[in-house]
Amino acid sequence: MHIHAKVNASIIQNQYHQQQPQQHNMQRRKPVTTPPVGSHSNNPKNGTSDLNDATSTTNKFASFSRTNKVASGNIRKNRHKLLGNWFFAALLMLLFLVFVIVVGIRDRSVESRHQDNDSVTKNMMRGSVPTNDLQNDRPKVTNDLMYDFKNARDKIRQIRQEFYDRYGGQTEAMSMLKRGIIPASSMDETSTNRAMRHTAERILLAAQNVEKRFVMSFGGYSVTVGRGNYYHQSYPFVMEKVLQPLFKDMDLELIVRNSAIGGIPSFPYGWCLPNFLGKDSDVVSWDYGMNEGQDADAFESYLRQSVATLDKRPMMILLDTKRSRVNMLKAYHDNGSLLDSIAVGRGEVVVKKDIFQLKEEDRPIGFQKWDEWGAPKGSPGQSNWHPKMMEHELIGWMIAMHFVDAVEVALDMAQSGNVQIDKSAHVKLSLLPPPVSHVVHSNEPQTPSHLLYGVALQSHNSSDASASPWHMDPVSCRTSFLPNIQGGLSDIVVSGVTQDVGDDLKSRDDSQYNSGWVVDVGKVERDTKRKVERVGGLGYIDMKNAIYGIPQSGTLRFSIPHEGPIHSHDHDHDPDMLAASHWFDTLVFCEVNEKRGSNECKPETDMTFIVGGVESKSVVQITNAAAYLKKLICINVGIPEDAVITLKTANGDVSEQNEVAELTIDVFVSNPNVTRENGACSISHVVWQSH
Repeated sequence: MHIHAKVNASIIQNQYHQQQPQQHNMQRRKPVTTPPVGSHSNNPKNGTSDLNDATSTTNKFASFSRTNKVASGNIRKNRHKLLGNWFFAALLMLLFLVFVIVVGIRDRSVESRHQDNDSVTKNMMRGSVPTNDLQNDRPKVTNDLMYDFKNARDKIRQIRQEFYDRYGGQTEAMSMLKRGIIPASSMDETSTNRAMRHTAERILLAAQNVEKRFVMSFGGYSVTVGRGNYYHQSYPFVMEKVLQPLFKDMDLELIVRNSAIGGIPSFPYGWCLPNFLGKDSDVVSWDYGMNEGQDADAFESYLRQSVATLDKRPMMILLDTKRSRVNMLKAYHDNGSLLDSIAVGRGEVVVKKDIFQLKEEDRPIGFQKWDEWGAPKGSPGQSNWHPKMMEHELIGWMIAMHFVDAVEVALDMAQSGNVQIDKSAHVKLSLLPPPVSHVVHSNEPQTPSHLLYGVALQSHNSSDASASPWHMDPVSCRTSFLPNIQGGLSDIVVSGVTQDVGDDLKSRDDSQYNSGWVVDVGKVERDTKRKVERVGGLGYIDMKNAIYGIPQSGTLRFSIPHEGPIHSHDHDHDPDMLAASHWFDTLVFCEVNEKRGSNECKPETDMTFIVGGVESKSVVQITNAAAYLKKLICINVGIPEDAVITLKTANGDVSEQNEVAELTIDVFVSNPNVTRENGACSISHVVWQSH
């Protein structure tokens, strides 16, 4: 299955060692230094030319003034008038002289800047960075940027003072912040400063892009959604409100996405990070406060998906302080994959209990109304495991304060002009470090470790497999869950679905299920959302939609595209190259994560999958990931040896380079005992790997 990962392993391993950060005496690529504004080249030619221009202008001025004096001597009667004319002409010539000098200085400055830029370009041509990355690798940290340094620094002081006032003064507030923000780096000053600088570099790199956007995307459970409160009161948006004016002074638009979905595990969500969080994310997160136990195996896979599938290798924010997962963050700092991640604590580990012994009016404002929900009393989600409004405020403020420090470092770097950014530390990894978790490689379909962690590259140059780099084939996802930024499940549906009625909360008729598969939500999801609607909706945008079917629904057809490396061989003359297994590695289908009783549809036995024209005889539950309340929700559908792909042309271009390989999958409910009443079969995620 993974023979492709072994090809050219020694070459790829060399690339892996080149991409590692500066650790254990390994050398990083020389960073690019942006020259400060106002640096001038000492060009004697320019200087002489400007002086000659000035001398010439002065001589003309002297000649003009002598002529006027002669004229004034000849015409005595108009003496006063001529003197006035002479004075006016002299003033004009003086202004002209000043103008010539100023223009000369400006021209020398512009030429100096051009020479500096040429010098940087030549350095890049020598191999510092690819020349086509010139604009991207040189953050514009000069006065040409629209930074408002004074206002930004004033806002930093104001934000900090408000934080101190909210949480009991500077000493108490900073002590609480230290308990609440746990950096992945070591606690010594050098490591902490290096990690903070790395976050500052993210901000500066975002500022140089055309979009000028810094994107922070939050995933997780109902805690992050803000259940029991209004959606806009959730901690991501509290943080946004604090930071947005400050980022504006950095000439940046701060984009905050709260893409959390109530009642879901970290997988299959983690296979679909581009769909939910966006490939453009600078910062991502997950909250592990509920449902996923004490170990860090799933979290490590989530980390590896983020650095391998998202373009900017985003900073990770973990809303959790369990030792196993915090240690995992630290391990990925130490191996150079994620240099500035943080763990964030909730109120129970941050706030001193004695503060609540004080009368309400005697507490600092940040601890007042601590037991009040933001939404109307009795709203869904007002359970003791969900944080109330002021705890969301606290979490949002702590994260904001961490980024306030990063913005201050970015301002210092920008204002000094002394910026050195190694962009290779801010792009997704093509090769991964060996996993920290104990990964057992096997060909058993119920434990597809390659889909979670990747596979080790076998190299003749290394006898120690634990030191070899790892590789993960590209992971693709289409999902019907909301919010969804890209890649909806409907994008790969070819046929078999009845017309969508649009209103998610409207009950579907049995007649619809009898005429095709139906876009619907489960009973628990619909009942919960209807309760939320009774109090105005509370602003929530998450919804667990899925495509549901029963035996009478017939066949549902999908067509999934190959989204891996480009294949360059001639497929028309090599029938073996049309084999689906040549293009696709793993095929996973996931159902809605809700319990509906013992008689509900069991996808591994009640559904049939025709893959590439051949029935799959291997359909098994995945046991090492994707479980909710101990219910396994994903199945691994084996790709038959005889299954074939179809080649289609893109945009009408019939050239081989524009051929797109697609794999057709037909699905139907084959167990006649499956009913809608007991629980119809459902599909909410389709995940696959291309190679």
